Amino acid sequence: AIKTKQVIDIAVAKKLQYGYKHCLIICGVNGLKWNWVNEIKTHSNEKAWILGQRYKNGKITIGSNADKLADLKALESISSYFIITNVESLRQTEIVSTIAGLCKEKTIGIVAIDEVHKCKNPTSQQGKGILKVQPECRIAMTGTPLMNNPFDLYIILKWLGYEKHGFWSFKKHYGVFGGNGGNEVVGYRYLNELQEQLDEIMLRRLKNDVLDLPEKTHITEYVEMTPKQKQIYNEVTMDIKMNIDKIKMATNPLAELIRMRQATGYTGILSSTVKESAKMDRMEELVDEAVENGKKVVIFSNWTQMTLPIYNRLAVKYNGTYITGEVDSDQRQEHVKRFQENPDCKFIVGTIGAMGTGLTLTAGTVEIFMDEPWNRANKEQAEDRCHRVGTTENITIYTIICKDTIDERINELVEKKGAMADALVDGKVAVDKGDLLNFLLN
Repeated sequence: AIKTKQVIDIAVAKKLQYGYKHCLIICGVNGLKWNWVNEIKTHSNEKAWILGQRYKNGKITIGSNADKLADLKALESISSYFIITNVESLRQTEIVSTIAGLCKEKTIGIVAIDEVHKCKNPTSQQGKGILKVQPECRIAMTGTPLMNNPFDLYIILKWLGYEKHGFWSFKKHYGVFGGNGGNEVVGYRYLNELQEQLDEIMLRRLKNDVLDLPEKTHITEYVEMTPKQKQIYNEVTMDIKMNIDKIKMATNPLAELIRMRQATGYTGILSSTVKESAKMDRMEELVDEAVENGKKVVIFSNWTQMTLPIYNRLAVKYNGTYITGEVDSDQRQEHVKRFQENPDCKFIVGTIGAMGTGLTLTAGTVEIFMDEPWNRANKEQAEDRCHRVGTTENITIYTIICKDTIDERINELVEKKGAMADALVDGKVAVDKGDLLNFLLN
């Protein structure tokens, strides 16, 4: 993303200019930690360290608050310039005071908070924590214009050092009170004053203004499964590994892995009691952000069992529509028309099979893949529903992946080993199914 690259560039420049030892990135959304690691690798020669990271069986796992604290206390022994953590860490008072101390003694010279609009409550534990972290250089990042509720701006302005008053004075100044004995906020005032202040301190990049942006921007979003989701995923994986010999003999061994993939998507497909999905939680946040920015969203999954829960979840807030194999072909055009022409229709969700080919969904400028098809060509074809002749806007394409699961292997297969995946799916070229399964399950 543009914001991420700019902040990495600024942080590296500050290191060269002022000799900063560390830049701390605080992620308002937990899964973004992994995106930062990838982006830092892509856009700089610096190393990144997630607070509390430990190596277990060759994989990086994120430890407890005690591990994060241990890292902070031994920061001089961590050579990575970029240190990354999630905002929830700041609910722990000892972590906050340690970070505050490191900022004071300039060991941490710069702090950037990503998705800062998630941290808007100044009276919460993490809100108070943020305000105690006072490095020399501060950057607040958000993709969501915040003027819907000016009070959300308080913590950002306060942390950046531009707001001198307490929260109550801020509310009193910008809020119009009435009702409930004059204690209820019934409107806002002096918003032009707030806007002027924002314009002075905000660097806002609209996609249309960034001329050399690619027509498609691909973003991989990493999420961490909830404990119950992880449990179901592990059970399914164990079952598959125990039956691996039978699976290798199957005509299409990949079909046997579907349950693992569905567990990363939505446990409700496999369990009548546990209905959790880290992916859907993140998807909902991405849709909220897109809709607030006046965009429409197209959401894909391989399975109807995923698309219907997604539709039901979003339909609580937004007007939307869906296309799956169960929707008659003559009705599909009606759904497309509604998405394309009705400004109130904010999203369309569908299966890659039914919605991934032949339809024009150019009203959408944000696409979300909840899971990926086995081959690259099918994914590109689905991507191009929004990106067709007559498309004037850039498209942002999110692929949501559960960390440390088969999702990562499939992504590697689809993105980097495209030919291998295609050969396997087409069945035209003999690929050693055993090798492939070992790769996917490893």
